[in-house]
Amino acid sequence: MNLKVSLCMIVKNEENVLDRCLASVAHLVDEVIIVDTGSTDKTKEIASKYTSKLYDFEWVNDFSAARNYAAEHATGDWILVLDADEFIDEENYREFLNGLEEDNGEFDTYGVKIINFTGLYGEKLVQNYHDRVYKNNKEIAYYRAIHEQLKGVDGQSINGSIAKLSVFHSGYMNQTVAEKGKNERNKDLLDKEMQESNNAFDYFNLGNEYYSQGEFEEALKAYTNAYNLKSSYQLSWVASTVIQIISVLIQLKRYNDAVNVIDDSIELYPGSFEMIFLKGEISFVRGQYDDAKYYFEEIINNSEKYNHTILRPDLKDQMPHRRLGDIYNYEKVYDKAIYHYMNVLNINKLDSDSIIKIIFILNKFHTEDEIIQFIERNDLINKNNLSYYMTGCFDIGKPNIIEPFLKHNNGDELLEKIYKLKNYCLTGTGNIEEFNDLLNPKLVERLNQKQLLNIIDLYLLRNRLLEGNQAPLLITAFDKDEHVSMLVKLLNNLTVEKLDEAELFLGSLQILMNYKKYDLASNLLNNKELLTDSALVKVAAILYENDFKGEGLQLYNACDWDVYTEQDFLNIINGLFETENDQNAIEFTKYANLLFENDFRFYKILLENPIDDHLFNTTVKKALETFKGSLYLEKYLL
Repeated sequence: MNLKVSLCMIVKNEENVLDRCLASVAHLVDEVIIVDTGSTDKTKEIASKYTSKLYDFEWVNDFSAARNYAAEHATGDWILVLDADEFIDEENYREFLNGLEEDNGEFDTYGVKIINFTGLYGEKLVQNYHDRVYKNNKEIAYYRAIHEQLKGVDGQSINGSIAKLSVFHSGYMNQTVAEKGKNERNKDLLDKEMQESNNAFDYFNLGNEYYSQGEFEEALKAYTNAYNLKSSYQLSWVASTVIQIISVLIQLKRYNDAVNVIDDSIELYPGSFEMIFLKGEISFVRGQYDDAKYYFEEIINNSEKYNHTILRPDLKDQMPHRRLGDIYNYEKVYDKAIYHYMNVLNINKLDSDSIIKIIFILNKFHTEDEIIQFIERNDLINKNNLSYYMTGCFDIGKPNIIEPFLKHNNGDELLEKIYKLKNYCLTGTGNIEEFNDLLNPKLVERLNQKQLLNIIDLYLLRNRLLEGNQAPLLITAFDKDEHVSMLVKLLNNLTVEKLDEAELFLGSLQILMNYKKYDLASNLLNNKELLTDSALVKVAAILYENDFKGEGLQLYNACDWDVYTEQDFLNIINGLFETENDQNAIEFTKYANLLFENDFRFYKILLENPIDDHLFNTTVKKALETFKGSLYLEKYLL
């Protein structure tokens, strides 16, 4: 059997992603049909490289109408539907095609697995199934203006299955969503859809739109309506609704309610690692680190037991390792933190959060050469993640670490120039002619916006250019810049009467600590009287966290307790314990426990340090009521 497949797509202003999509699939299908709904960029030009079957369609706020118009032009036996911000794997497609032939027409439609890259850099994965393959027999069509679905055109039943095909989708990364206004568009179409058909699936999709916009109370209402109106527990979106309800409750800090939903649902979805992860996540955000470790390790150590994915495949291995890395990093158990962050990178070499934390931890204990050897030994850097490692090395003020790996720059000479400029800022070494074209105000401003050069770099660059009598236009621009000129005053012990932006002070101090430029940090701290208590306490935290604990504690002592955060109290308490001032440490803990009753760390201090029986018993009682189901607290049950 030689089945012919027609790819049908609807597009609008997709010049940034369309080529990637068509390059992955056009050579595999028998024809490509593209319907454009009003592009004003190069979308149609890109599409014409792959097909002559390019049609215009006036957008009528109805995805189904556009998809059905595209299908009218298809001549293949089967129709495959993709969006421009999706792509496929060739080997996987051939496996799908073989399965289609083996089924020999038994099914009318097929759902495919959509793997969505979400978050700022696509670091999170969300999966769902959606009907994207169907017989081209003119008896099946899409309906619904948004979140379209397939049905028989005359009301006849259709027989569906799941295809052996995975589709990768990048359209829900934060920047893409913001640029294209997807939330607003989807919300408007859903409102229209719900006026016509008030059903469970509509409420589920409405909940997703509210969730993505951070309107968690409204999202919870919509998800709850969807769940209450469901026709079956077996529908894939129902399980996703449960996961989303739990996630919303966590966002609303209704932690015990979230735990109750997990406990009520866990038997409905046996083998779901997401339920276990979310229990760990609740423990993590509440400071129950012993419980969190148990749940995350339970998933990692029992991968065969927890093999059912509902929505987030990254919660099975990548995220548990990352959370364990974060816990051990907080606890300063750095070898275990590195171990778990490395496990994240073994799964996803593009995880920028783990990359930067590994570089930061290594810098605490190792020389530049040792860090280079670690990166080489573990084969960590490639052309796709080079910029993340560059950022990590720049953040700690060690650009030389990245120099041996610039061979992976994929022909991008700009990266090498940026490295040389950064190195010049920090060390004064290098040939300025090699990056002289970057020394103009507009380019430097862009590098600053992209966080490749920070405010301290600009200050250091200004000084070096002044010394060498270089780039006068840039020096003039620096002197006109209110942030750079203020920093010059702060770091050069010049008189400053007023500081309007505390963030300039705080950000500069943190960078100087990262760079270990303690002489400049000391100059900056000479101006601490310009800060309010709320800013000064942040200075104290920066000093404490960078191992200037005595100086940090002195600053804490000068601030009003009302501006302390949970971590500020913990820093003070730990400092008091380290100086064997246990009684005062307990008094601070008791006070913090009253202020932050949902932070388990204060309960644990009270339970694990000698205090009177009354305080111990009241602490146990309150902890058991507040942290329902805590494994750590089981030993205190009567």
